[in-house]
Amino acid sequence: MRRVYILILSAALFGCGGGEEENSETSTDSTTVETEVSEENVEKPKKKPKSPRVQASGMVDGVQVDIDYGSPFVKGRTIWGELVPYDKVWRAGANEATSITFDGDILFADAEVAAGTYALFIKPVAEGDWQVILNEEWSKEEHGVWGAYDHDPTKDVARIDIAPDWRQELEESMRFSVVNAGIEFAWEYVAFTVGIEAQ
Repeated sequence: MRRVYILILSAALFGCGGGEEENSETSTDSTTVETEVSEENVEKPKKKPKSPRVQASGMVDGVQVDIDYGSPFVKGRTIWGELVPYDKVWRAGANEATSITFDGDILFADAEVAAGTYALFIKPVAEGDWQVILNEEWSKEEHGVWGAYDHDPTKDVARIDIAPDWRQELEESMRFSVVNAGIEFAWEYVAFTVGIEAQ
């Protein structure tokens, strides 16, 4: 009688214990799997770029003009002569080179430029006219260029002198605009417009 009781009790305990362990493991495993899947599916919030890529487009004298550039912010810094040194070719933006595309032949100020895509550089100077440069090599993928670091002056198709317009009002984010007269540039306290005409 005693043996039967012990066997029944052992079987009952084993059954209950075994069932709990099995459920516990199954529960843990399924929770783990669910957690792993949900973590994989959750998208991490994208950080806003410090200098977002911006496009400016428009028609000038019947020619489509498209500009692609990285737009940096002033953020309380002195731009000309400090962040952007004088007397050096600058990428006219942030990160990759600024590119400009014309769908027809144009006069870029007084320089003849064929339809196509070009890098647009700026060379600021402390006193006097600045230079705006168009260069054949504009793409990291196609030409292996990055910003103005790889600027090859032998590939320049236009170099024009432009008088900077120093203004009182701060332009926080650098911008290009396609306007009726051509393209306008503005950043910090400097602005200028390069005239464009169809050929």
